[in-house]
Amino acid sequence: MITSVGPVTGGKTVTESSAASNTLGKDDFLRLLITQLRYQDPLSPMEDKEFIAQMAQFSSLEQIRNLYRLNQVQQATSLLGRSVLAAKETDGLPEQVYGRVTGVRTFGDNVLLLLDNGTEVKTDEVISVMDEKGLTQYLQGLVGSRAWVRVYNEAGEAIDLRQVLVDSYEILNGVAYIISGEERIPLADVWAVG
Repeated sequence: MITSVGPVTGGKTVTESSAASNTLGKDDFLRLLITQLRYQDPLSPMEDKEFIAQMAQFSSLEQIRNLYRLNQVQQATSLLGRSVLAAKETDGLPEQVYGRVTGVRTFGDNVLLLLDNGTEVKTDEVISVMDEKGLTQYLQGLVGSRAWVRVYNEAGEAIDLRQVLVDSYEILNGVAYIISGEERIPLADVWAVG
């Protein structure tokens, strides 16, 4: 854990600027280096070798971070066209999200999957990637369970949830449905199961 080293730029300390993400970025390291240079002992300044070594470490760290980011994007891209099940929170409530990955984008430090149902999920929210056989097995496991499904208004906005008993399932043209009584409900409309 980094402790506060005093004022840097704009009255922020290293601790305050990195507390939000809980990880150090290149800006944090540059602020730390500037602070170190600013408050160094004038009778015993930092030697060139130390400064070069710190800059080399910083450069290596930045390259490792870029490689990690590239790896995250490549892994997300490998999910294109595949069905995923994700668990995320919406307004403080857990939500199940199902859909086929149609795109990948980055936003800040997050890699997001764009799903065919119009939602986005972070890659770290994905709990299962399924092919047709895996989807069938998942749906078989839902039979006999209670599911909370979204209720929509005339404008197509989800306004409420209702509970149904999953009697069966069906996959038509690659789209998964749960069946409750005579009603066929797209798996993408299921909020939670349990």
